[in-house]
Amino acid sequence: MLSAYACEPGKGSEPEVGWMWATELTAAGHEVWVITREANRRTIETRQGRESKGNLHFVYCDLPRWLRKWKRGGTGVYWYYAVWQWCAYQVARRLTRSVQFDCAQHVTFVGLRAPSFMGWLGLPFVLGPVSGGESVPHQLRKGMSTQAKLREWLRNVANRAVPLDPMMRASFRRAQRILVTTEASRRLIPGAFQAKCEVQLGVGLNREYLGWTGPGSRSPAAALRVLYVGRLLEWKGVDFALRAVQALRHRGVAVRFTIVGSGPAEERLRRLARELELGNELRWLKWVSRPELDEYYYQSDLLLFPSLRDSGGMVVLEALAHGLPVVCTDCGGPGLIVNERCGRVVQTKDRCREEVVAGFTDEMDQLGRNRALLARLSRGARARAWEFDFQKVVTRVHPRERETSDVSGLQGKLA
Repeated sequence: MLSAYACEPGKGSEPEVGWMWATELTAAGHEVWVITREANRRTIETRQGRESKGNLHFVYCDLPRWLRKWKRGGTGVYWYYAVWQWCAYQVARRLTRSVQFDCAQHVTFVGLRAPSFMGWLGLPFVLGPVSGGESVPHQLRKGMSTQAKLREWLRNVANRAVPLDPMMRASFRRAQRILVTTEASRRLIPGAFQAKCEVQLGVGLNREYLGWTGPGSRSPAAALRVLYVGRLLEWKGVDFALRAVQALRHRGVAVRFTIVGSGPAEERLRRLARELELGNELRWLKWVSRPELDEYYYQSDLLLFPSLRDSGGMVVLEALAHGLPVVCTDCGGPGLIVNERCGRVVQTKDRCREEVVAGFTDEMDQLGRNRALLARLSRGARARAWEFDFQKVVTRVHPRERETSDVSGLQGKLA
C-alpha cells in the first residue's frame, strides 16, 4: 500500500515521484494499491486507459470542498495535508479488511515535516524517501532578498523542531525503515531512530524514458550553449549562473544561456540580467511542452543547475539521459548524482558567493575551451543516467521474493 498525496504522471516534481513509485513497483512484479487525492483521478485514469495494469489499483480520497480553501497560500497546504493524511489512514484501515497487504509505504509528500499515519495500520511500514533537511548555506544568503532570507530562517527553525514534533516522532517510531534522501535530512532524525535510517535518493528514471532518450546529434556551435531548467526561486541560485555567464564573457568565451522556467524570482533575475548587460547571451522561456524541452536538451552543450538546497533534481537526471553534462553545486541531491564522469560539482563549503560564482565560471570555461572533454562527459552522462533506473531503486527498497530465493538457492549450491 502506497500513501501518495501527490501522484500524477507528466507533472514533474512530487506528483511524478508518487507516480513513479506506483508504476515502477508494479513493473517489478508487486501488486500495488495507491491512496491518493481525488484531484489526481482524471490524469491518472487518462494514463491508465492507455497503460492499464491489473495489479495497480488507485483509491481516491479527498476532503470536502469547503476545506480545500486551506490549500491557498504557502502554509495552508500543510494543514490541509495533515488532515488529508488522517482521512487517508481511515480509508487504508478499511481497505486492510479486504486486502492482505505485506507492507505500507509513505512516498509523498516527501518532506520530513509531513507526518504519515500509515504506521498505525499494524503493517511493516516504510517512511520515505523523505527530504527537507537541506538548507541554503548561511554565507550564500547574502545576496538574497529579505523575504527569501526570512523564509530560509523559518525553514531552519521548522527543521530544528522536527525532533520535537510529536506527530513526526510517532511516524519515526512506527516505521520499520526510514529512507532519507541526503545526510542533511538524516541528521534531523532523532538519535533513537537513527538505526532505522538509510540514505536513498527518491528520484529516478523509468526504462522507457532511458531507452528512447540518447545523446542525439548535437551540431557544433561557436558559442558554449548553457541551459537552465526549473522554477525561478531565489534558492535555486540562478543569480549565480547569471554572474558566471557575465564572467565567461569577460574571459572571451562565447556563451549562450537559455533559461526555461518561471517563478517568483523572475523579475528580480531579469533586473539583474539588465544590470549585468546580458543581452545577446541570454534567452528567457516560460514553461515549454515535453517535446520542446527534449529539443532544448539536445540543442545545449551543458546543463547549469546552481541550486543551493535541492533534495532531488529530476531535471539533472533528464539532462544526463539526453547526454547533457551537468555543472551543479554540492548541495543536496544533484551533488550526489553528478560525478567527474558526467559533469562537474562546484564546492560551497566555507566559500562566499564570489568564490562559488568563480567555481561555476572556471568549470564552464574549461568545458567551453575543451570540446573533447565535453564530448567525453556527454558519453559519461548517458551511462550515469542508467545507474538511476528506478527499477533499481524499488528493488533495493522492496526486494522481490523470487530474486531473494534464487540468490539463497545459488548460495546453497556454492556451499
